[in-house]
Amino acid sequence: MAHLNIFQTLLIFSLLGASLGDKILFLLPLASRSHVHVFEPLMKALGERGHEIVNLSPIVSKNMPQTVKQIQLIKVDDLTGKIPDPFEQRKMGTLRSMLNTSSVEHMHVACIKLYENPQLYEVLKNEKFDLVIIDIFLNYCVLGVIPHFKAPSILVSTMAAPSHFSNIFGNRLQPSFVPCSFLKYTDQMSFLERLINTVLDSVFALRWDKMFVARSEEMYKKYLPNGDQLPNIDTILGNSSMMFMNSHFTLNYPRPLLPDVIEVGGMHTRPTKKLPKDLDDFLSNSGNDGFILFSLGSIVKAKDMPEETRKIFLKVFSRIKQRVVWKWETESMPDLPPNVKLSKWLPQQDVLGHPNIRLFMTHGGLLSTQESVYHGVPVLGIPIFGDQDLNVMQAESRGYAKMVEIIDITEEKLESTILELINNPTYVQKAQALSKLVKDLPQSPLDKAVYWTEYVLRHKGALHIRSAARDLNFFQYYVLDVTAFILGALGLIIYLILCCCTRIFRRTFSKKSTKNTHFKKE
Repeated sequence: MAHLNIFQTLLIFSLLGASLGDKILFLLPLASRSHVHVFEPLMKALGERGHEIVNLSPIVSKNMPQTVKQIQLIKVDDLTGKIPDPFEQRKMGTLRSMLNTSSVEHMHVACIKLYENPQLYEVLKNEKFDLVIIDIFLNYCVLGVIPHFKAPSILVSTMAAPSHFSNIFGNRLQPSFVPCSFLKYTDQMSFLERLINTVLDSVFALRWDKMFVARSEEMYKKYLPNGDQLPNIDTILGNSSMMFMNSHFTLNYPRPLLPDVIEVGGMHTRPTKKLPKDLDDFLSNSGNDGFILFSLGSIVKAKDMPEETRKIFLKVFSRIKQRVVWKWETESMPDLPPNVKLSKWLPQQDVLGHPNIRLFMTHGGLLSTQESVYHGVPVLGIPIFGDQDLNVMQAESRGYAKMVEIIDITEEKLESTILELINNPTYVQKAQALSKLVKDLPQSPLDKAVYWTEYVLRHKGALHIRSAARDLNFFQYYVLDVTAFILGALGLIIYLILCCCTRIFRRTFSKKSTKNTHFKKE
């Protein structure tokens, strides 16, 4: 279109159905760094297509077009600075971690700090939006912003949406084959696993309501203009136009989805770019043995791991042939082997795309597992919290990963797992085969997200694709009321039949008794 003037270009876009120039609010004020990374590609793509974007986020994203205005209401340290030690949380186990409220209390404190920032009220007073896109996971306390703007909304789940998220759209997920996000089960569960999965899925949903819903609703009604007139959270969520899930059926276990629940997992994945020279030299000179990338993500600080665990990693690294590039939060380490390079920050996708990489040692965050598959790299998963166990278990079930438990890790276990993943070609073959599947799609995840975002804009909320299941309660959805009626009717019919049979039997028996008595008298 380089030779077309601006009016011709806009006309063509109009004929193609693109809705350019709409104003979109990205509501991510309590999003972690990894959550923001999920949204950045969509934000940038929509900005480049001419939409006017306002982004409320604790992180200022780089390389955004001029159409994207970024407002930092709180900093990311306000969210993560006082979160309990994840290594200690790991020792507590899944159930106890779910019941622990300390991190939740910290989120509520951060939310109050958010509401104390006058910039928020300037946006509320001076801005109007055609669409609101919100990170649903931890931003419940700002849900009241959506009806304030009287605009359609798209919810984004930064993971494969748990049942209590997709239920909003009438998309109820069966615990018989959809594992709870915080259990390391596959979609092939035994009876005991299905029992545990069903119970914990329900417990987590109830816990979520208790931890977030009531207090969040109370908070936005207290702080937002005309807050007492704002609807409750169930009503706000129930009016949402669509949900984007950061999942992909080739990576996450397939599940039935309604048309307003869209999988866009891997929006952030991309081809490799050039590495910084010092890092490229270290990786490119690793020879035939190659190198290993080791990163525990952005929330978990590797420097905070127990000293004995750190020494286990170093001793194993010192014995293997491969070089290791380790994401570490300090400049140096006194006992660092010569084959290990520390880095506070790594361009992870560019490292994963390097031809000499042999293995990715990761905490199993969803973005990291998506990147490992996109670039076809085997994984050694070391999950710490949240959905990381499930992500690593899914990777292991796909045949390109192995899991190691960090709280009881040993040198022998770690070394044998590393050597198995590097020396057995099956793992890299599985990773590369899966990489081909992820890329074999009619449109990229990002193009898909852009299309459906503009679809909601074009059709003013896209009410026509909503399922009637949204309006059904639990008993209606699973036709338990109908089942109860049918069972009741059958019971009544059986009862009436038994009553009739009993009467017939009694009459017959009575007549026989009368005849026998008559014969005896004669």
